[in-house]
Amino acid sequence: MSALLLTADLACSSKAAGAAARADVELATAMSVAALFERLASRPADLVLLDLTAPGLNPAEVVGKLKALPAPPRAVIAFGPHVHEAKLAAAAEAGCDQVLARGAFYAQLEQLLRQSRP
Repeated sequence: MSALLLTADLACSSKAAGAAARADVELATAMSVAALFERLASRPADLVLLDLTAPGLNPAEVVGKLKALPAPPRAVIAFGPHVHEAKLAAAAEAGCDQVLARGAFYAQLEQLLRQSRP
């Protein structure tokens, strides 16, 4: 299984890489929305993780493009600070399969990755 994480936060990327290794999931990181879609054009992902603090991220636009891909991800999970209620709500409204506060995301990440395996 492969997962693709959109984040500009190196600490987030590091934590996610550790969880992915423990869950035996291949994880790549995109540092921008453009890099996310460049990566997906050449290598589809089963799971896409969206850090809602990533610069230039419009959840409705990104989720719409993800769902329109020839090989869309099986799941899209968004996460962000619990105080960014509007961003979390926008991600849910955009059609993300799950939207989590950052703390819950980190606490559950290994389990989420394991559950997303085919």
